[in-house]
Amino acid sequence: MNLRRLLGLDAKDEAIEEDPTPVGRDAFTKVAPYYDQLMAAVPYRSWVDYVESILRRLGHEPTEVLDLCCGTGQVGSEMARRGYDVAGIDIAERMVRCCYCREPKLPAAVMDAQEPGLREHSLDLVVSLYDSLNYIIDDEGLQNCFLGIGRALRPGGLMIFDLNTERALRIGLFTQNNLGSNEPLAYQWESQWDDKRKLCRVDMKFRWRGPGEKVQFTETHYERAWSEDEIREMVARAGMEILRVYDAYTFREPRMLSNRIYYVVRRLRVE
Repeated sequence: MNLRRLLGLDAKDEAIEEDPTPVGRDAFTKVAPYYDQLMAAVPYRSWVDYVESILRRLGHEPTEVLDLCCGTGQVGSEMARRGYDVAGIDIAERMVRCCYCREPKLPAAVMDAQEPGLREHSLDLVVSLYDSLNYIIDDEGLQNCFLGIGRALRPGGLMIFDLNTERALRIGLFTQNNLGSNEPLAYQWESQWDDKRKLCRVDMKFRWRGPGEKVQFTETHYERAWSEDEIREMVARAGMEILRVYDAYTFREPRMLSNRIYYVVRRLRVE
């Protein structure tokens, strides 16, 4: 095994010259009707199990929940099935439409996470999973997201979100394909890492080879690597504090080889 590659120390660094495509104009538009097929193997129920285990450890019993960057509503719908009062928001309109096809349906609205127009002190819990916040690639945008969530959470309310680590984006985990499979949606992805901007670009090619019309399309996605120090500062400016940082799906602290980490953030109580 190449240890330097394992640690992400010999990853190819390529400057990304063009401006990233805004999420919602390109990303998660053409792929939206096929997204659930693409993510068929994703263990959404296990993710919600993990969120609930965090809540139990902290003694937090939320009622009103927001699924931030909800996509097609898999996580939010699963939480609704478990008795939470859940709504979702996402910037991609075609993804939001799919939320109403879930069982149970997830009430959802088209809204930019960088400008969350949410009612003050209206939520007990905000969840944002599957590296959704990596898609916010500029400082101002992510800060505005936290400010909006900080206003919407009730004092003592929690925000639980995950992020891909710099290592995950640096070593090219998004360079992958399933061309040798029999899956109806074939894909081939190529990633590019810009170390100066801490930015990963993923060029995605898709081909639908299932029933009906054969379709080919492409999308380009961008993810930003955020450090714990950056997150901690932004969270603090939004009137919140980090309670826990976990190596994903465990209760251990992140390690050098962690590819995904979870943050548990609390809205500070007003004295």
